[in-house]
Amino acid sequence: MSKTLGYLPNICGPQPLLRIVAAALFLATILALAAADNVHEFMVKLGLNAFFVLWVTLSSVLTLCLINRFYTPPSNKISTLLITTVVVSFTLLASIIGLFLIKNNSLDELGGGVALYFLKNIVISLVLTLVVLRYLYVQGQWEASVEADSYAKYEALQSRMRPHFLFNSLNTVAHLVHKDPVQAEEAILDLADIMRTTLDRRNRISLQEELDVTMRYLRMEGLRLGKRRLTVVWDMDRNTLPFDMQILPLILQPLVENAIYHGIQPRKEGGTLGISLYDAGSHLAVSVTNPLSPSGASSHQKGNHIAQENMKNRLHLAYGDRANLQIQKTPQQYRVSFSIPKE
Repeated sequence: MSKTLGYLPNICGPQPLLRIVAAALFLATILALAAADNVHEFMVKLGLNAFFVLWVTLSSVLTLCLINRFYTPPSNKISTLLITTVVVSFTLLASIIGLFLIKNNSLDELGGGVALYFLKNIVISLVLTLVVLRYLYVQGQWEASVEADSYAKYEALQSRMRPHFLFNSLNTVAHLVHKDPVQAEEAILDLADIMRTTLDRRNRISLQEELDVTMRYLRMEGLRLGKRRLTVVWDMDRNTLPFDMQILPLILQPLVENAIYHGIQPRKEGGTLGISLYDAGSHLAVSVTNPLSPSGASSHQKGNHIAQENMKNRLHLAYGDRANLQIQKTPQQYRVSFSIPKE
């Protein structure tokens, strides 16, 4: 989210402006309730306070938004000084206008305390402004801390996403060097692209890039396991998929890797890997299915659970409650699916 004048939240859009107006009206109501002795007096003071507070608030916000377009304060202290100066200036101007309105009706209402009238308005405005700015500053620091902590956790999880098939792939390439040099060269290029993706520092890549690295991985595993043991069935409509959609990197390839490592590799006859991608309008739905490993081959189950928990954490850190990972297990099939929102 963009900031205004250093540490203020975005106050220049329609929705923030509506929230600011609502807060100003609430303040005017509180001030009227504190000063009124009856309903009639409350309504009068509410009208005057609402006019005064809204005029100061809206004028200050519009001025700050205009300044924000052309000037970036070098520090938070200068931002605070600039904001308070603008608010107090409009408070003083509104007080002068209010003084003339009162003078035209009944100057006696001030009780002769013109100086007190100005001092009261300026002090109230200054105190409220400083309290709000302090709250927004602390809130901004907390959000920055949470974001930094989430990024650190994401980096820690991302660092674990290194394909454990690396050494097997190198052995496969070594075997192909003399048997089929052309295919060995293609395998090396695929492996290089896979490793380049795992080392990429970007926190978002396109869906097309994720599909490319997944297909390269599948080609590598096809060489290692053989076409008879690994059959891949894709279920996706290339005419409707949002290939330019920005997604979390290494979000499909690890699931495919787990499906092969835990479901297909332990089976002597291999099996069929199913990959489905579906454009569901507001989100992208993805699922990976594989046959269950033989009942005796359970040595990798703990690693499988760790990998899935890792994926859950990454999805949660990246998308919050808008993403989910689901696991369905039947006597014949294991299915992992998730959906992520379009951003």
